[in-house]
Amino acid sequence: MSRMLWNERYTKGLPSLDIPDPYFIGMYEQFPAGGRALDLAAGSGRHTLYLAERGWEVTAVDFSDVAMEQLSLRAEGLKVKTVCADLSAFEIADKYDLIVLYYYFDVAIFPAIIDALKPGGVLILKLAIERADNENILPLLNELEQLNYSQRPVKHRGVAEGLFKKI
Repeated sequence: MSRMLWNERYTKGLPSLDIPDPYFIGMYEQFPAGGRALDLAAGSGRHTLYLAERGWEVTAVDFSDVAMEQLSLRAEGLKVKTVCADLSAFEIADKYDLIVLYYYFDVAIFPAIIDALKPGGVLILKLAIERADNENILPLLNELEQLNYSQRPVKHRGVAEGLFKKI
């Protein structure tokens, strides 16, 4: 989907994307220590704000400049850095205790995500996949310890959810 279409969606408002995802909260609560986090495809920052309000230093990356502007305003006074960038060309330069990846599925980004996790760092992801019975992302994450993972059908597609830890 193009930047213009996402900008239009964020301008109109996406209330469903303002509330942290229940799966994210459930997985986060297993590792609530704090530190540095990276929220990839952050949108308007539902997970960024959740983390920052709990003392995390969060870098949020999304290619919608409207979403990043909205997040910057909502995150005033919190330790949040916003970056407007296309993830297909974004270089992850730092190391993180937690990386969040929601609804952005590009095979090419997984090696950089794994490399950007500190030892003991955690990846929480939720991805739309073509069908729950024919697409397995686990080989992309075989360098990480799988703590929780499932694939399930949702409407006309599938969803993969996972919690992984770098050893």
